[in-house]
Amino acid sequence: MKLGVIIVTFNRLELLKECINACLNQTYKFKEIFIFNNASTDGTKSYLDSLKNNKITISHSKENLGGAFGFYEGVRHFEYSDLDYVLLIDDDAILDKNYNYEIIKYMKNLNDICCFSGTVKTNDKIQYEHRRHLKNRKKFKENFSNEKEYSKEYFDYELSTFCGLFIPVNLIKKIKYPSKEFFIWFDDTEYSLRLLNYGKIRNINSAFLNHKTNLNNKSGHNWKSYYSLRNRIIVLKRHFSRWELFKYLISLRIKLLELSIVTIVKKDAYYKIVFKMYKDAIKDGTKEILGKNIQYTPQMKFPEKHKI
Repeated sequence: MKLGVIIVTFNRLELLKECINACLNQTYKFKEIFIFNNASTDGTKSYLDSLKNNKITISHSKENLGGAFGFYEGVRHFEYSDLDYVLLIDDDAILDKNYNYEIIKYMKNLNDICCFSGTVKTNDKIQYEHRRHLKNRKKFKENFSNEKEYSKEYFDYELSTFCGLFIPVNLIKKIKYPSKEFFIWFDDTEYSLRLLNYGKIRNINSAFLNHKTNLNNKSGHNWKSYYSLRNRIIVLKRHFSRWELFKYLISLRIKLLELSIVTIVKKDAYYKIVFKMYKDAIKDGTKEILGKNIQYTPQMKFPEKHKI
């Protein structure tokens, strides 16, 4: 079984180093490691250019085009390779040394299974939201995986993040690449829905990765929320009924009305920006204006949320 891996990175040099080392030190080795550098400004380019390893292929972007573009480029890179499967991860996903070894045991020609994944942990706790169920193909209603499923040898599901997902190379020619125009968020969900036409995803519970992310338990929005709202509209338009899209747009417009009232009454900068963000997301999603919106980037100053 020939395996490759796609790593998308942006301004997390120390994590990237750890991520690359974890990939190189797998018990069952990767044949190729493709790294997409999303115009990092923290020394990532110099570090990557200093690597002398014929397994590693590097692509530098001149501007930050988002994680979605990075995965698009990575999947496109492997389309005509001689590999069997390609793993998708961000730079903060640190693979256990036996991640590949545990999963290849199950990589058989199964008609109802097209992809494989492992268990995502943060601070030694399973993050159930990375593996989700879609019980009804007509309705976009997701349920997270649960503790009971992880007590088994494996379980099957429908929707995955790109945090530790193996996709078969022979399917790339059929479904092509992740949607680069999403910038961030929902590119993995949209790709999962395309993969679902060829089978479910099997999570191998004994394969672990450490997702070194900061869990933010505070309620509220940030610059990324715009892409979540906008891209969900696109997913509904592409894969679900007009009725499902209509219901979601109605819910957004109700929320927009609530925000407009709060903005007028409270005169609070946070709610004023959130109101504009909802309005922009609805407009851009319905008109399918995609790509990076220069108003919503990591450099955006988002005011602190105040209680209503």
